[in-house]
Amino acid sequence: MHKLRQDLQAVIDAGISSIAVVLKHAAIYPQHEKMVGELAKHMGFKQVSLSHVVMPMVKMVPRGFTAAADAYLTPHILKYVAAFQSGFDAGLQDVQLLFMQSDGGLAPVHGFSGHKAILSGPAGGYVGYALTTAWDDGKRGKVSAAAATSHSDAAPCDGSTRNNKPLQVIGFDMGGTSTDVSRYAGSYEHVFESTTAGITIQAPQLDINTVAAGGGSRLFYRWG
Repeated sequence: MHKLRQDLQAVIDAGISSIAVVLKHAAIYPQHEKMVGELAKHMGFKQVSLSHVVMPMVKMVPRGFTAAADAYLTPHILKYVAAFQSGFDAGLQDVQLLFMQSDGGLAPVHGFSGHKAILSGPAGGYVGYALTTAWDDGKRGKVSAAAATSHSDAAPCDGSTRNNKPLQVIGFDMGGTSTDVSRYAGSYEHVFESTTAGITIQAPQLDINTVAAGGGSRLFYRWG
């Protein structure tokens, strides 16, 4: 532990205050990660993401990527949440404050972390159009801000069918620099491992595909 303390001190001296701790067999034997985490917190690290806590799965590499993403993103999320709360009387202490996660579920402030929030924005659009899109006599009804298209004779969004044809909805959520595309067919579709910006994340997420082109994107053509 003495050598580890020296190495961690060098990291702190370099101005880094957030770390991910990833040990090979932590998914089945987390004690060593816990020891390293306690030491890191004692030495002054503000964010310590232990891989067996973030995602208790056997595969070390994606588990490590997920812990690293959590260590990087969580401090920014906590800073945002603190700024958001400070804009209200008493900091919303007596209000149930929930945030959308990548899997389409809601999390309280103390349970909202970086690796669960990567697709929280697109997930909100997915859940929104899935819950609000409706049909009356086979005609398209109200849709959410996330554009949704469907077959005109599709079923209501409760997952039932009309004329033996299941509900088919495509979500097309265009932002300034990217577009999120998803599908709703009567139930939420999830993936449990995804790659974002070359980083493999092990965490439940709604099955949303992002295209790197949006409303503010420009396409240039050059010879040669």
